[in-house]
Amino acid sequence: MDETVQATQTTINDSYKKFVPVITYICCLVSVILFIGINLEEQLDDWTIYAKWGAPSSTDIFNGSYWGLISSNFLHVEIWHIAFNLYWLWIFGKKIEFESNKGFYVLLILSSAFVSSITQLSFTDSTGIGLSGIGYSLFGYILIKGKSDDAYKAYLDKKTIRLFLIWLVLCIVLTQFKLWEIGNAAHVGGIIWGMLIAFITRFASYKQWLIGVAVILVLTSSLFWNPFSTAWLSHQAYELHKNQKADEAMEVYKKIISRDPDNVFAKANLKQLEIHKLAEKAFEFHKNKKYREARQIYNQLLKFDSTDQWAKDNLNMLPVE
Repeated sequence: MDETVQATQTTINDSYKKFVPVITYICCLVSVILFIGINLEEQLDDWTIYAKWGAPSSTDIFNGSYWGLISSNFLHVEIWHIAFNLYWLWIFGKKIEFESNKGFYVLLILSSAFVSSITQLSFTDSTGIGLSGIGYSLFGYILIKGKSDDAYKAYLDKKTIRLFLIWLVLCIVLTQFKLWEIGNAAHVGGIIWGMLIAFITRFASYKQWLIGVAVILVLTSSLFWNPFSTAWLSHQAYELHKNQKADEAMEVYKKIISRDPDNVFAKANLKQLEIHKLAEKAFEFHKNKKYREARQIYNQLLKFDSTDQWAKDNLNMLPVE
């Protein structure tokens, strides 16, 4: 009996070594192409460059570039980043692709990409870039499957498990101390999603779909009610500002600053609108010959910006008191 089991295991091992993981190959190839493409750009200080290579800004995503929730996972800029992520994608991805059908594996990859991006966007102002969210999802999937499925038992050794869990915590610590900006929400969202998918594979197919879709809907809705992120609020403020709804935009900018006092985008645009509103008020006072009130506001404007030539010229045009 032992010899039969050993022979069977040897056959499985041989099949695994010879197995060609087409989907995993494609994911690696796409990542390499995007890596080369973005590194051929002269400058990487503009969101339009990142959008060109698969990682649109949160504003672009809210305006319809939803594909970025998937494609941003395959973009890397640093060589160490892509090397680390492709290594683990290969280690975990080949195993899952070997043990499951292609359709399931593709859905796992795509859903992991979506969930990690949505989770990151729910806690920050971008989706982040890189395959680490997917990597953590595949890790979480094998971790749970290894407890009930013989095909995955002992595939993850204790060293690998410790590495991923310690790295998960270390990344959070480094980000909290502002030593390194890392997509921690994508990591956490990814590992939980992978573990959930592995857990619900024991249920009937319709239950798997119900649970999976329900979780994705909740995560997606978190973009709009989540108190941790200002991404959706920033998009709202930008649209109101662009459509010249100054008062409404100012209220949203103030809400952003209440959540994130160091938000440069909100502070700069709020200041711009406040200056604009003051300029309108000064113009009305000046036009209606309320010169004292106009003078006060022109001086306020010059406190905001001492180089404001419009305020200087109009102040000089006022009658001497």
